[in-house]
Amino acid sequence: MSFWSYKHLAEVTQGTWLVEPDDLAAEVTGLWHDTREIKQGQAYLAIAGDNFDGHDFIDKAFDAGASLAIVSTEPPSLEGGAGGRVPGHPVLKVNDTIKALQDLARAYRDELKAGGCKVIGIAGSNGKTTTRHLIHHVLTHAGLTGTQSPKSFNNHLGVPLTLLSAKPSDDFVAAEIGTNHPGEIDFLSAIARPDIAVITSIGEEHMEFFKDLDRVAQEEMAICDHLMDEGVVVAGLSEFDQILKSKLGSKHQHYTTYDGDLDPPPNFALLGEHNDSNARSANMVADLFGLTEPQYNEALLSVEPEKHRGEVLRFGQNVTIYDDCYNANPSSMRAAIDTLSTMPGTGKKVAILGDMLELGDRSHELHTEIAYYANSKAWTAVIGPLFAKVQFDMFISCPQFEWSDELPEKVVDLIEPGDTVLLKASRGMRLERLIPAIERRFGPAKGDEPT
Repeated sequence: MSFWSYKHLAEVTQGTWLVEPDDLAAEVTGLWHDTREIKQGQAYLAIAGDNFDGHDFIDKAFDAGASLAIVSTEPPSLEGGAGGRVPGHPVLKVNDTIKALQDLARAYRDELKAGGCKVIGIAGSNGKTTTRHLIHHVLTHAGLTGTQSPKSFNNHLGVPLTLLSAKPSDDFVAAEIGTNHPGEIDFLSAIARPDIAVITSIGEEHMEFFKDLDRVAQEEMAICDHLMDEGVVVAGLSEFDQILKSKLGSKHQHYTTYDGDLDPPPNFALLGEHNDSNARSANMVADLFGLTEPQYNEALLSVEPEKHRGEVLRFGQNVTIYDDCYNANPSSMRAAIDTLSTMPGTGKKVAILGDMLELGDRSHELHTEIAYYANSKAWTAVIGPLFAKVQFDMFISCPQFEWSDELPEKVVDLIEPGDTVLLKASRGMRLERLIPAIERRFGPAKGDEPT
């Protein structure tokens, strides 16, 4: 029986048919949850979120080509036997559509194993998306077939959707596995059961919930508890190695990324020592797939950063923007500030930093540390209510702003021709909103090639 047959989907999810298909042996072509992106023949999974309810869009899903709707509440067009378009399409009711998604992914993992598709799970405090992007780029550049997490799909929805989007005939699927609460890595890794686990780094992340670095390390390393037999860990964690080794069973191998033979080429396209470390992880994974050093070095020369993740934008009047504003925690802030300090330029180095979120009781302490660290390396301005609480001594000049409609122009007034500017903040700050004002003042961007 095919995994994607109507009959098998109902069995795995323990669902009941509100509208039964004409042929239970017929198949859907996959599964998705967004009517704007659903493809012909896929099953539509209706998920109720904080700001929307996917059950309200079932008709749109069928209009877009969905062949099945999986729901947890009865669609309005079925209530009381009423008409409407839905009765002409199969509808499967489950108790909880999110649990159904996870159950399907858990079962599909066996399909991937049977087909020979290796699951690469990428965890860590920083660099997950870049490392996943590098792994996918290096492997596919060498001719392997595989998929990766779309965007930053690394949570209770994203990991299952990533697995279900892979093909058993693929060589690999690279899945980010993220966390912001204790226990999430353990839960998601139990679904993914990676053949290769990559731990990019351990740093101060979501300290509101993890409290200290040891608990962060325990959380991220929980991925090791669910490795497949003969699974491999790729990590370069230095002081946390002992915790990691204690988690590895006799059937698991441990590799470290800090190996000179795996350094990226000198003209590697992404900036910063932290990206060199991400590249070493990707090279180690490539090595495990049998690629040679010339193969992965050639791939690294052509990789490009993802949007707002270390992009270098050059504007008129020789203004360079180091756009790393997709997300931030103290560790990634320090790495970005260090990278800014090494970038060439004729003018001053400017760090425009926004608040770091979910740091809990240590928020003020960590914002103060980062503000002073940035001021030791670059001319600095900070944005947001958390940075606004930092008290600077009389020898430091650091503008502190709250967001307003006028703020972009105020920030641009701090930039001069020739300057190199870092933009870095947590995602909720949406610091990329400053970029249009920079472009208006200094002229259109000339490209995103690294300096």
